[in-house]
Parts: sequence; structure tokens; C-alpha cells
Amino acid sequence: MSHFKGQSGVEYLTMYAIAFMILLIVIAGIYYMMNYGKVVTPHCDFPLDLYCTDYFINGTGNLSLVLRQNTGHPIAITEFNCTSNDNTAGITTPLPTPVTINSGAQQLVINGTPCYRQSGDAATGHIGNYYIGKLFVKYNETDTGFVHVLTGNIVAKYE
Repeated sequence: MSHFKGQSGVEYLTMYAIAFMILLIVIAGIYYMMNYGKVVTPHCDFPLDLYCTDYFINGTGNLSLVLRQNTGHPIAITEFNCTSNDNTAGITTPLPTPVTINSGAQQLVINGTPCYRQSGDAATGHIGNYYIGKLFVKYNETDTGFVHVLTGNIVAKYE
């Protein structure tokens, strides 16, 4: 009967090892679902023909933005807004002087224009944090006169 004591000990250790492995798998699953260490990727995008080639936001909430356009027409950007507000009615504000960009070219469009929070306050932040908002650009095709308003998204790291 002494060989049954050894078998009992092995079964005891095996059951605890399996229980421990299950516990580790559950903890790993919870960790994965909570997404600790979530990586935020800065990006700036528009749905059509406008592309952000360079952008950054400083700690006081002022945005600098370089756009490339591929509409096939020269355009004049006349109004712009950067906000985390989803209400699009009357959202753009006129630029002091329109920015003209030929098709296929890029141009500094915004330099030091503030971005806003939903409350309407300037989107100030600490260096290393992120601003998430929308970009509203109103432009007209200078050769056809057609007016367009595009809404883009921006996730920018405060620098």
C-alpha cells in the first residue's frame, strides 16, 4: 500500500499545478481586456484629398498644421477650427488670410491657432499628454468656385 501514498502526492501536486495555471490564464485575460499600457498613436486624417503631413500642439493648446492636397484643383482654405466639440453647425471660423495650395502641393495652413475643448476653453495640456479632437476645414476650389467643408480627426501629443 505504500506506493499509493506516492500516487496520492503526485495527484495532489498535479491538481494544484493545473489550478495555478488556470488562475494565471484568467489573470492574463483580465490584464489583456483592461488594456494596460494602451498605446496611443498620434494621427491626423481627413476623408478625402487632404492629408496632414506635419502637425503638433503645444502646451497652451496652439496647433501647427501642414496640409497636402490632391483635389486636382488649386484650393483656398478660408475657414478652420480645431475642437473636440461634435456640433458641426457654424463650427469654422475665418482665417485672417486664405491659404492657397496648388494640387499636389503642401503648405503650412495653421500656425499657432488654438484648439478647443468641448467646453469652449483652450485645450491646454501637459507635455506628453494627448489632445483628441476634430479638424474642420472650409475651402473653395479657386478654378471652379465650389466650396467644401471637410471634417478630419486629430490625436496629437502635446510638445
